[in-house]
Amino acid sequence: MSLPAWTEDPESLALTGEQYDALPDQVRKMVEVIDGYVVVCQSGTPEHSRAARRLASHLEAARPAKPCTRVDTDIDVYFVKRCEPGGKLSFRRPNVSVYRCLERGSKVTSRDALMVVEIVSPGSVYVDTVDKLAEYAHEGIPVYLVVHLDGDLYVKMIQEYRLDRASRTCRLASTHVDKLTLEDPFPAAITFGDLDG
Repeated sequence: MSLPAWTEDPESLALTGEQYDALPDQVRKMVEVIDGYVVVCQSGTPEHSRAARRLASHLEAARPAKPCTRVDTDIDVYFVKRCEPGGKLSFRRPNVSVYRCLERGSKVTSRDALMVVEIVSPGSVYVDTVDKLAEYAHEGIPVYLVVHLDGDLYVKMIQEYRLDRASRTCRLASTHVDKLTLEDPFPAAITFGDLDG
């Protein structure tokens, strides 16, 4: 049995920003990068994607005209603090991101993010509830929502974490059941039925 190349050469998983930008789109969609190393991302179920798309749609409809914000799904959010000074490329691709309006073509950074959302898949529980919780807090992202699906892939609960700036940790602010009610980054009320369809 031949071993994958990375077992003999871990640097084969290393990626710079320039190398990432040069990758074809279909490859870029398959990975995130933390501290310069590739993290392969699994695709979610259709229910996972539908919940993300519908949540983004409802947030888009709820956002006020001012201040200018954007709502998008599956975009790279580049980490700023983790890369200072002289750090390596690091970004995550939240299922839904709410961020300040930017010039067209600009990369979204953690400084721009007002809220990020991850929908938990069976294989992503630890990463979404531990790793990303710490990473988003370190980056100073004010609100982090974790959407949990039940065994039948319906939205079961949404945990709302808020940044405690003093300790630079995310603390559980609310556990939503049946309906998501947000005050920040702007008021929104979305029933779980609206997300499940």
